[in-house]
Amino acid sequence: MFCLAVTVGAVVALWPDAFADANREARANAELDYLDRWVGGGNSVLPDQAAAIEAVGRIPADETFLVAVGDPQEGWSELSTPDAIATFMRSFLLPRRESADAPWILCFGCDRAEYPGAETVWEDEEGLSILRRGG
Repeated sequence: MFCLAVTVGAVVALWPDAFADANREARANAELDYLDRWVGGGNSVLPDQAAAIEAVGRIPADETFLVAVGDPQEGWSELSTPDAIATFMRSFLLPRRESADAPWILCFGCDRAEYPGAETVWEDEEGLSILRRGG
């Protein structure tokens, strides 16, 4: 009986705060726009979600891509590591597949000289670009 009384007491005492926290989180999620919801976890990993959106629009679903990440640039999150960016883009760009010899290169501050003959098809001011080789 004692355990039941303690449990009921804890629920009565903690429920209002827990419910208020859940409501705050729900409101914050509801305020996100479509792109923030679509990109989701990439918002903390990607230097700019524009690169992901551009990649979806430019790379055909049946083609392959390569993620090339250079040194972190000023303004990038500490979570913007090569592994985190590559992992997110592999998931986000499905059904497209990553391949070392892919025609599409997602360049996150990479050294473009490493891809001779690759044409820049999109770039932004933050050192992000999409390159295409052999096309």
